Amino acid sequence: MRKPKPYKSKPKKKIVPRQRNGDYRIFVGAFPEGEEIEQIQALREQFDWKTSQITPPHVTLAGTYWRTGQPNATNEGLLIEKLTALAPYLKPLTLHLGGIYTFGQRVIYLGVQPTDNMLAIRNSLLSLMGKDKHRQFKPHLTLAMRLEGEPFNAALAELQRTEWENGRFTTPIHELRLMQRGPSDPAWRTIHTIPLKAQAPA
Repeated sequence: MRKPKPYKSKPKKKIVPRQRNGDYRIFVGAFPEGEEIEQIQALREQFDWKTSQITPPHVTLAGTYWRTGQPNATNEGLLIEKLTALAPYLKPLTLHLGGIYTFGQRVIYLGVQPTDNMLAIRNSLLSLMGKDKHRQFKPHLTLAMRLEGEPFNAALAELQRTEWENGRFTTPIHELRLMQRGPSDPAWRTIHTIPLKAQAPA
């Protein structure tokens, strides 16, 4: 009669921390300005100070992308050349903002209407930069993204009582910004601006 083999517990699966996909990140975004945006920034600072200091209020149009190398403008020289060549064909953009929405139970954002011109600009950017992480593009302006549980629910309830829930407003955009952030950078920085100067057909 064979002796039963001694039981050996299976080795525990080693948990490997999530790795970065490169050395730094970039994105192209629209950064609205004006009194309303200053009010929005005040709300961001109230509910999620850290996020509010990492980047100003903006709408991402392409990105984010991981890149390899040193996080400086020189390493994006070829892309900057392509964006410079593309700029004369991009028309000024109008952002239509309003409505408080969420992604899951972590992110609270201000809604942004995806206009035809915005989508045309995005497609032009993707033709140069490649596909980004968005399977379905949903333009938005992030208000908070580091809240959980009761703080999230309380912030959402308060924001839904503000004028931003039912009000709608527009703001013109005459340039886009190519942003970059390395692992040691406390915030995103602008490494190139893309003027929007194309004239609409008569």
